[in-house]
Amino acid sequence: MIELTFPVSPVAASRPRVGRHGSYYTGAYKRFREEGSKVVSEMLKGFTPFDDVLMVDIKCFCKRPKTTKLPFPKSDVDNLAKAVMDLMNKKLWIDDSQIIGLYVSKNWAEPDQDGYFTVAMEKA
Repeated sequence: MIELTFPVSPVAASRPRVGRHGSYYTGAYKRFREEGSKVVSEMLKGFTPFDDVLMVDIKCFCKRPKTTKLPFPKSDVDNLAKAVMDLMNKKLWIDDSQIIGLYVSKNWAEPDQDGYFTVAMEKA
């Protein structure tokens, strides 16, 4: 099993907007994709993406707001997973269609700690 930690605050995937010149993303998800792509590419420089069938465990630790009554982040886990899996395509694995098993969890990062996510995987 391999487990990696990425210092990028997870954001739920949003739906793409469609315009005259094709589809595009906006807002927090666009920033997540841009920042995350740079960080992941740098961390995995020289790494050959896996082409095996995989079992994956994604843990998202979202930055805690200064005040909240919520026991855990509001984002849906499936949208958090989608964002992370899309970010890892062609970097950690060739395509997320290789994943046959997925476990996803979400929680708050420690107070005053930036958000991050971990990806653990093993060959199925």
